[in-house]
Amino acid sequence: MHRRLHIMLVEDNPGDARLIREELRDPSVVHEIFHYRTLADAMQQLTAAQPPEIDVVLLDLSLPDGNGIDSVTRVRAVAPKMPIVVLTGLEDEGMAFRAVEEGVQDYLVKGEVSGSVLIHALRYAIERKRAEEGQRRGEEAERTAKFSEMFMGILGHDLRGPLHSITLSTGLLGRADDLPGRHSKTVKRIETAAQRMARMIEDLLDFTQARLGGGFSLKKELADAAEICQLVIDELELAFQGRSVELSVTGNVRGQWDRDRIVQVASNLITNALRYSPEGTGVHVTVRESNGHVHLDVHNEGPPIAEEAIGRLFDPFYHSGKASRGADKGLGLGLYITQQIVLAHGGSVDVRSVENDGTTFSVKLPLG
Repeated sequence: MHRRLHIMLVEDNPGDARLIREELRDPSVVHEIFHYRTLADAMQQLTAAQPPEIDVVLLDLSLPDGNGIDSVTRVRAVAPKMPIVVLTGLEDEGMAFRAVEEGVQDYLVKGEVSGSVLIHALRYAIERKRAEEGQRRGEEAERTAKFSEMFMGILGHDLRGPLHSITLSTGLLGRADDLPGRHSKTVKRIETAAQRMARMIEDLLDFTQARLGGGFSLKKELADAAEICQLVIDELELAFQGRSVELSVTGNVRGQWDRDRIVQVASNLITNALRYSPEGTGVHVTVRESNGHVHLDVHNEGPPIAEEAIGRLFDPFYHSGKASRGADKGLGLGLYITQQIVLAHGGSVDVRSVENDGTTFSVKLPLG
């Protein structure tokens, strides 16, 4: 430890306190000792509105107002994150075991402690406590993340029912012969919004399955990547009026894949290219076979993706930049789900984005 070490020494015996100070006269350790003769004085400092900066407590178990392990319990109650090293005049294995159970980081016997041992114990106590706190925070964060993911899955599942009713109702209204013209546009807007909600719900359910369900389950069948891409392009050119998508195919691009999932991959990548490229520019999709794999490349023009964003593109809920005007930004799950689907097929997905050459997402899928 290179910074000043702040030690709270709780010791009622002046001779023992002096010996500890002498043992800590190590030029390699810059330290400051806050010495208190009673547990009550130490507790008062630990609970003060502005307590002193303390790194570790060196606690005697034979205090006039303390009762062995009870002293540890009382300190832990007011400062649960504070590293504690206990001192005792007796070598008692039972006492040492109980002290460790109460959360102390080390147990030292007076008269058997050299300066180097004491310094090592203090350093070890601080580092061990930090490690324990880090692990605890990590476990809490993991539990919170899992709960959030489960909640999103349950929410997405439960929203399907009422959304299905909305979709059916707008469909019936849209086909009604006596619907006034001024209401037709309203029904159409509701229908479009319901479709967007349906896509978001499906993304949430896919995300939950990928995170909590151990990945995607696949129903493989013979599928044609060129046919899939053409189907997606035809649909998207209707949704993105005025934008063109060019498809180039080389070789036999048929393989054993989950067709619906590969449709999802192509749709996510091509939609992403249309959203994040300038109006009036085209998108080029290339599908080719090489060395037992099918390569699907989706290229769009425009400014490159920022270098700091490249590494986060496939993170869930991440948005890399500003979409083109009027584009539905979505939840930021499309690329994450795309990657998980490709990985489930034993493939890979990568991105290249450079100035004056646009952005290309490349998917590599095994044929079998």
